[in-house]
Amino acid sequence: MITDREDAGDRREEGEAPDAEALFARLKGWFQQDFDRLTDWRKDAREDFAFTAGDQLTEEDKARLREMNRPIIVMNRIEPVIDSVAGSEVANRQEVQFIPRTQGDVAVNEVLTSAAKWFRDQCDAEDEESDAFRDTVICGMGWTETRLDYEDDPDGAPVVERVDPLEMVWDSSAKKRNLVDMRRVFHIRRDIPIEEARALCPGDEFEDADYNATWVDDAPDGRDQHHNDGRFYNKGDQGDGQERAEKTVTMVRAQWWERSPAYLVIDPTDPNGQNILTLDKDDFEQLQAKAEAVGGRLRFTRSTRKAFKQAFLGRIMLEIGEAPCKDHFSFKCITGKRDRNKNVWYGLVRGMKDPQRWANRWMAQTMHIINTSAKGGIAAERGAFFENDADGEASWAKQDAVTYLKQGAVSGQSPKFIAKPVSQFPQSSFELMQFAISSIRDTSGVNVELLGLASNSGQAASLDRQRKQSAMTILQSLFDSLRRYRKEQGRLLLYLIENYLSDGRLIKIVGEEGARYVPLIRQGGLNTYDVIVDEAPSSPNQKEATWSLLQQLLPVIGKMLPPATWLALLKYSPLPSSAQDDIRKSLEQQQGQPDPAQQQRDAELQMTQAKGQAEIANHQALTKAKIDGMHAEAQAKQQIEMRKAAAASLSQFGAPQIGPDGQPIQPQGGDPGAVLIAFLQQFEQGMRDIASAMAAPKQIIRDQNGEPIGVAPMPPGNATVQ
Repeated sequence: MITDREDAGDRREEGEAPDAEALFARLKGWFQQDFDRLTDWRKDAREDFAFTAGDQLTEEDKARLREMNRPIIVMNRIEPVIDSVAGSEVANRQEVQFIPRTQGDVAVNEVLTSAAKWFRDQCDAEDEESDAFRDTVICGMGWTETRLDYEDDPDGAPVVERVDPLEMVWDSSAKKRNLVDMRRVFHIRRDIPIEEARALCPGDEFEDADYNATWVDDAPDGRDQHHNDGRFYNKGDQGDGQERAEKTVTMVRAQWWERSPAYLVIDPTDPNGQNILTLDKDDFEQLQAKAEAVGGRLRFTRSTRKAFKQAFLGRIMLEIGEAPCKDHFSFKCITGKRDRNKNVWYGLVRGMKDPQRWANRWMAQTMHIINTSAKGGIAAERGAFFENDADGEASWAKQDAVTYLKQGAVSGQSPKFIAKPVSQFPQSSFELMQFAISSIRDTSGVNVELLGLASNSGQAASLDRQRKQSAMTILQSLFDSLRRYRKEQGRLLLYLIENYLSDGRLIKIVGEEGARYVPLIRQGGLNTYDVIVDEAPSSPNQKEATWSLLQQLLPVIGKMLPPATWLALLKYSPLPSSAQDDIRKSLEQQQGQPDPAQQQRDAELQMTQAKGQAEIANHQALTKAKIDGMHAEAQAKQQIEMRKAAAASLSQFGAPQIGPDGQPIQPQGGDPGAVLIAFLQQFEQGMRDIASAMAAPKQIIRDQNGEPIGVAPMPPGNATVQ
């Protein structure tokens, strides 16, 4: 059997690069090193899958039970636990969003986020990822591959598919969660038809034997052997039909990364010097030569970057090239719990296998005790009955057995027959079986509340919810790995969308304005995004928990919420998607049509406002009229006083003045005309004082209710007229 590359070297074309042989030897050495270190994990993983499927007894165990004439019983209590945890993921599926780190790119964010959703919808990615998560819960490793398939669609059809964990071989030195620090990964594909292998890696220089990586199943210790060991290449004594049926090969796809030199160069065409170019060695040397030719000088710094490669391996190197994604492996994994000493990952089944084994054994033991113990009947001597033994057996114990003993076996002081002693079932055996059954749940951390098997009808709903919450807290490490996987897989989707799918194809965007189709076009410069993933579930059904919280808030704030907010809250309801769409359409139609109740409320509000404004206007008019009347009354009183003062002055004109002693003062002579002129001047001055008093500012005197009751002169120093 050909197992090395050197044996097939004569059939390769002359001039073949020797680096291919060295690279094949290096990849083969990496594979065998990692494969051997993971041999025990693969054995345990097969057993984990078998226990989950109910295959919990080996052939040796079954043969031993048959030899002891004991029943073969398997009560599979592991699968419901696995289904419960996997079902929690299905009920709380998460979405990935791309948030740009620069301002003004929200529209591009919507396009890329919708493109990622379209990508996942096209290939049923959520179903594949749920299967991979179930693998993680069982054996500790779940794998998916994200790629574009050009076989059915020339433009590239999105593909996200689950990969069997036993087909994967990864870097055995990787220690971080989800193997984010691994340097290499291998995918073993067995039972590939030879025609498919030729189409996958065409080459006239290849023979059929070159496609078969027989060295994969040549384990040095004989473990992990596979049925396809290359025997179909020696088929001289087999028929054509059997030869065609068995003509399959095993191939290995390898992905790894290498460090290569890179140069960070300031773009010489950028006047601001803000654009940084990342160039490999060849591109840098070309740009440097051009700069020197024109008398320029580049500003740069040397660094390294990861270059991802991919190769197909058979018995020889079949194909080598760049990886589908330049920054990521196309294979992404979800890891469970890590065994630090062995540096392997395991799931929940590992701790449940021993309790399940003991539960099966105690059940078989219990059934054996019951089957071999007496369950009633009598023991009697021959001839103890009157006529014959058959009649006595038929009439005495119709359904129980009668054991006949030798004459004298029950003679003496005892009667001719006695009742068989009934053996007592050992209580400890039943208790041990119950302990083993409860240990299955205890070792996994999944309680009966999470399984939905709690039989205590008097348990409060809040307590039931708290216990489910506690169980989910124990399982958060698994959901945290799933969340990290979605971030890594989201970055891979972003690369594929920007570099392979931005060809103008239409994608559906659902926003506040409804659904619309936009072309997916690559936009330069938008390469930095934050991948946002929904929070990991903290309850068995995150939507149910959210809706339960909203039910407590809506009676208080429901009347204050606009229709747009109701539309946003509708997606958190447990209603089916079709019912949500119908309600959303109804609300949107109501937003475009007038609401009769709202119109009536608006009319009543307008009438109330108009009535209030009319009352205010009437009050102001009445107050103004009262104030005007008070002003007129005050002016009339002033005029009357002025006339009285003038009349009094005229009546006293020519009368002698009265002295201090009360006696009239006799005039001392002089001109009577001058006296008259002085009197007139004094009268004129008094009239001016009266006019000045009338023109002075006035203030309105109001009572304690604000009603005007009079007019008075303005106090000195206050010039405000009321």
